[in-house]
Amino acid sequence: MSYKGHCICGSIQVSLKEQPPNSLRCYCRNCARSGGGSSINYVVDEPEFKLDGTSSLKSFEDSQTLSGNTIVRQFCGSCGSPVATKSPKFPGKALVKASLFDAISPPKAEVFTDRRQEWQRPVEGAEQA
Repeated sequence: MSYKGHCICGSIQVSLKEQPPNSLRCYCRNCARSGGGSSINYVVDEPEFKLDGTSSLKSFEDSQTLSGNTIVRQFCGSCGSPVATKSPKFPGKALVKASLFDAISPPKAEVFTDRRQEWQRPVEGAEQA
C-alpha cells in the first residue's frame, strides 16, 4: 500500500495500493454537511482499502438520503474526520474520502448535481448525474 492518508488527529490511517486516477464528487446535502459543500471520494474495491486505528472508527447509519437508501458513514470518533461511506448503490465498494490524502485526484464524475450551490461551478469534463 503506497498511497497513504489519515484523519486530522492521526488516529485513523488509511492506505490504498495506489492513488486512483480520478475521483467522484458528491453534492448531496448530507455529504455537503460533512464535507464543506461537497465530498470528494475514491470509489475502491473494499479489499483494496486498508484501515489502521479502527478503535477510533465510528459509524452512522444515514437513512435521510436523497436516494432513499440507508448508507453507512464512517468517521473518526476523536476528531470527526469523515473516512468512508458504504452504499448499496456501490456493492463491494467503499467510497473513501479523498480529503484524507495530501494529493487528491481530480473528479471524473459528479452526483446529485442538482444540489450544487449556485456559486459552485461544474467540474470541467466530469460526467454529471
